Amino acid sequence: MPRIQRLCFATAEIFRREHTEDLASGGVFVETTETFLLREAVVIELVLQFCNQKVALEGEVVHVVPPEMAGAGGRPGIAVQFRGAPSEVSRKLEPLIAACGKMPQPQPKDSGRRMAPRVAARVPVRVDGKEVGSEGTTRNLSQTGVLVAVAGDGLERGQRVHVTMEHPTTGEAMEVQGTVVRQIETAGDVAALGIEFDSPDANRPDVARFVEQVQSIEHTRRLGGITGPIEELGPLSLLQMFGGTATEGTLVLTNGDDEGVIGFEAQLLRNVQLGSATGMKALVRLLSWQNGSFEFFSRLEHNDTTEAPLPLEAALFDAVRQIDEAKRIDRSRLPDDATVVAAADAAEPQLGQDSLSKIEAAVIDLARAGFTILRIIDVIPEPDLEILRALESLADRGVIRFEN
Repeated sequence: MPRIQRLCFATAEIFRREHTEDLASGGVFVETTETFLLREAVVIELVLQFCNQKVALEGEVVHVVPPEMAGAGGRPGIAVQFRGAPSEVSRKLEPLIAACGKMPQPQPKDSGRRMAPRVAARVPVRVDGKEVGSEGTTRNLSQTGVLVAVAGDGLERGQRVHVTMEHPTTGEAMEVQGTVVRQIETAGDVAALGIEFDSPDANRPDVARFVEQVQSIEHTRRLGGITGPIEELGPLSLLQMFGGTATEGTLVLTNGDDEGVIGFEAQLLRNVQLGSATGMKALVRLLSWQNGSFEFFSRLEHNDTTEAPLPLEAALFDAVRQIDEAKRIDRSRLPDDATVVAAADAAEPQLGQDSLSKIEAAVIDLARAGFTILRIIDVIPEPDLEILRALESLADRGVIRFEN
């Protein structure tokens, strides 16, 4: 028998505000110190105290904020996703809506354009082009398109693609055709692709249903999240604070077009990604950020990383060490846009191939291809500090030189 959680509204205005912000999207956040499990069935009883009207809605828990998170700025409670599409939920709410009078209608941001609303959503997705494919995670989603965070070179604008998205709770796969209309580049890499859907008329109802469900679920999950600016505490303090109070969690950091994701569980760093960078390489870069915003959820997001988990405290200590040591490197000698040129006999037997480290050998190979310093740092998966040291060492030995 599902447990019942009661949510009371003292005035019509309070209910209208809750309906506009959350109920109309198919979910609600209930503050409670009771212990619930993810996916647990629950009944939410909405009560209008001023007119003795009430409606009971069945749902399931999609996000839990434990009491321990109160010290980190969270509201202990559960985010509940109602069963059925938001349109079905609205029909069940009609008695309460009628009792409160006409609901305010949202105003379009641009009355001259008809655009489907985009909602922040993080679900697994695969984008397949004519010759290559890429796996990633959606950043936001609408019924007309999607913004996908990808790692690597991405796909060219104008290219026709096949998009496969995964439903966050049922695992259902939705396939739709589209066109790449935007590339977001950071540090020389494509960090995200904007894709416009081009589904045939026969498929549009299925796409609309899928998108509506995903938007509703993701909206509800975010109800218990903690958000704020990075500069108040800094990424290191944020991760220490959340890692010390939550059993598991996902910290999403945003700085301009860059988006980084850090996932931890049981004091282990499970995954870190920033564009094509992963693991310690990505962690060091993210902890160096001084501006932007953060969003934290007390759940571990799905990820396909194959890297071994790292002890959280040790990883943070090592990352801070790398940041401090990188500050002592003279970057004026290593400008990002300088082209690295290998000497004619670089990596030849007479140089002493065995004396080259793995990173130094990779630097020489990329120098022969005419890569810049920034591109070399991004392509080699090792931590930036080790690559910078390799560049300095090879330059001091006359194996490479830098040309502006």
